[in-house]
Amino acid sequence: MDLNRNQLSQIFTPHYVADFMVRNIKNRYLSIHNELDIEEIKVLEPCVGKGIFLKYLLREGFTNITGYEVDQSLKTPLLEKYPKVKLVFGNFLGSNTNEKFDIVIGNPPYLGQNYNAPIFQELVAMYPICKKYFAGNMDLFYFFIHLGIEKLRPGGLLSFITTNYWLTKSKKTGIKYLKPHIVNDCFMLQYIDLSKITIFQDAKGQHNCIFILQKKYENEKNKNFDKKIEVIQFNLSNKHCEGNFLEQTFMDILNNQKSTHLLKYNSAISNKDLPKNDGWILLYPLEVKHYVDTIEKYCRFNGKVSYLNDFFIIRNGLILIKDEIFILKENENIKIVETEMYIKINNTFVKLNNEEKKRLKKIYKSRAIKPFSFDKSDFIGYLIFLSKNELRTEKAMERNKYLNQKYPNLTAYLNQYKKELVKILKNAKENINDIYFPRRGSLITHYNIKHKRKLVNLEPYYERGAKIFFSYISNSNVFGYTNDSYYATSDTYFLWLNEGKNNFDYLFLLAYLNSKIVNFLFKAKNITIKRSKTKLEEEIPIPNTSLFRSPYELELINLIRDITLNLTQNIVSVNIIKLNKLKELNPDIYSRIQNESNPKRIIDICFLKLFDVDEKLIDNLAKKYYLMR
Repeated sequence: MDLNRNQLSQIFTPHYVADFMVRNIKNRYLSIHNELDIEEIKVLEPCVGKGIFLKYLLREGFTNITGYEVDQSLKTPLLEKYPKVKLVFGNFLGSNTNEKFDIVIGNPPYLGQNYNAPIFQELVAMYPICKKYFAGNMDLFYFFIHLGIEKLRPGGLLSFITTNYWLTKSKKTGIKYLKPHIVNDCFMLQYIDLSKITIFQDAKGQHNCIFILQKKYENEKNKNFDKKIEVIQFNLSNKHCEGNFLEQTFMDILNNQKSTHLLKYNSAISNKDLPKNDGWILLYPLEVKHYVDTIEKYCRFNGKVSYLNDFFIIRNGLILIKDEIFILKENENIKIVETEMYIKINNTFVKLNNEEKKRLKKIYKSRAIKPFSFDKSDFIGYLIFLSKNELRTEKAMERNKYLNQKYPNLTAYLNQYKKELVKILKNAKENINDIYFPRRGSLITHYNIKHKRKLVNLEPYYERGAKIFFSYISNSNVFGYTNDSYYATSDTYFLWLNEGKNNFDYLFLLAYLNSKIVNFLFKAKNITIKRSKTKLEEEIPIPNTSLFRSPYELELINLIRDITLNLTQNIVSVNIIKLNKLKELNPDIYSRIQNESNPKRIIDICFLKLFDVDEKLIDNLAKKYYLMR
């Protein structure tokens, strides 16, 4: 396979990183196999590059070394520099799986499948290992992990430096075979999180990690052996990554030196807990898990912890064919004079009739969202929102004729851009007759209690009813709410209540989602919303209010609801009568909140009491583990 320099995806490893990784795996291997002569250890470097790992392997006394390098331009300098190493100049992915090693170490190439499909197709056609483990949306280095595992002897160790994205991915996002292979055949012994520091100066993305896997013996597979996972996090700012400081911090790990720039702990997730098809939350200290467990104790329904996706479907707001056409900007393509509205058609502003005015909706982007509500003044324009359901027919021509008659000016405006709209729909392989409607978000697929599929019109939901929403990119818990009209673009997520979950306590849930308790969960479970909402759906537990039974707990819940209702209406006040009642039931809580002027702070105090969480302790944990997050 003839690869050019870009296709090789070569990012050469810094000397101090290779030095650390070699010494680190040597120490780990010898501690496990303490009577073994180092010259007997068989080592594989699957992606030699300029030979930086070979240099430190030889320096540490390893002699039985095999290295693979696909870049033929490096052949002569490597042969001259490392004459004692068995060098193979070909693609490691084509190597014999029957040749076994004690240690596999290196920096495999990074190359995403999404934008390099032809390369992956060629690899699958050429190499059995690639055909066996190919999955869509994967990375090239996955193949190197797979083959590295297969070439390890039982008890052998693999250490790679890679990006860390694969750890949090699920089977739907490229790790269909990778995680099952690791869980079935290996233990994860060590995970070093490098996501906060820059290792490769010229590489795109710096979310890196170093990990060590140990190949299982057959009896360890059968008897469900378990091992702890050591986690090391670098707690550095960018200024510390300059000069020798970063190199010294790596050496501190080897020398077991205490450092304010390192966090070392055993993950609360051990090897037996690693799922085969979901994300791995390894950055999860035991003392943090203790408080997560405390919170989740109050989130049990029928004996089982319930999460957000047990109650809600999460969907985007409206996805339009083209925002610039469907969203009218005042004084550009729409004018408002007192109560009248005028739309621009062929460079002339034409007055809309009353029915047409009803089909224009103020629309918001996620920037308008704030805790408990949204900024009503921060709308971006007026959305043309025509409904497919208005005339119940499956015949597009008949439906569009009806719309042209009822909304002549709105449809005339859209028809100005018909050619462009049709082209977009055609390229997306969608119905070209649907030029008057949003592409997504006006309808939702719902499953009733009998699991029968049906389409639900969402316009009544946008117009009225309780709505909780949040931004599609966020690393903190900011959840908006309204009972009023609220239409949003695709950068906003909505919580759609599952059928059968009627009479849901929205006010209590809204307060909870915006609380310090959930903010702690975001940090503890490393929840970020980056277009994907999976972690939010699967990691945020939902409290069961029926578990709070004492009079003062019920009064706390009533107080939370009361304050939350005010906040949704932008009213910053507290019901004094309720506070006085609380004084009779629990003087301690009353004394803590009576002088608080911030209603959000009162909500947090109430939740901390309800969940029996010590605020100082979780603050200290957040400072200790998540200051740099």
